[in-house]
Amino acid sequence: MRAMIFLAIVGCAAADGDPKPEQPRTSTGGSEGPLVLELFTSQGCSSCPPAEQVLASLGRDGTGRPLAPLAFHVDYWNGLGWADPFSMPAWTERQHGYADAFGDRSVYTPELVIGGSVGLVGSSRDQIKKAITAAPRIELLAATATWRPDAVDVTATAPMGADVFVAVWEATTTTRVPRGENAGETLVSDRVVRRFERVARAGQTETTTVKLDSRWQTVGAVAFAQRTDRKIVASAML
Repeated sequence: MRAMIFLAIVGCAAADGDPKPEQPRTSTGGSEGPLVLELFTSQGCSSCPPAEQVLASLGRDGTGRPLAPLAFHVDYWNGLGWADPFSMPAWTERQHGYADAFGDRSVYTPELVIGGSVGLVGSSRDQIKKAITAAPRIELLAATATWRPDAVDVTATAPMGADVFVAVWEATTTTRVPRGENAGETLVSDRVVRRFERVARAGQTETTTVKLDSRWQTVGAVAFAQRTDRKIVASAML
């Protein structure tokens, strides 16, 4: 089922110990950065678990080119019996930004945005693979990260005409859903975005510190340069 409705709540996954940086599942060889895949999803949507499985398989198996899958949990399903603990209003706002850029009149889940350039149904595996193959190659971004138990320091040089952002994800989460469309299911979500911050303005080299939560189990990050038209032109796994 597609959603075209709106609300809000924030929560955290429970885990013990300091966050551990995830080992990248795809490598950025040569001068190519990973293609950023943004899945807009919700635990309150019965159509979303298959799309999250597709996202996880892309992160695990790839498609012959480096990929950076991300799961942004939106909040507009939260009023229908289950509040997604990973949802944030900012992720809904980000999806609306893509809708404006693509000329779409509404937003829906599950939607996968590829390279900031095209959006399609997130469970359509064949169409997704074709779109990934057709997507232009991404430049490797000049970016580095220093990981600490409670934070990661990210330094990046933004190309002209594009700001650099960093998305920090939690690799694997498990949630039992007692209510809503997925009532009774235990959902496994991968690459759940927990932090998203601007690192550097266009044409600048800057550093930002992103706080980490000790309850997150395994974390990873990708930095990418995005233009005002939403196209992602450079990226790097951190």
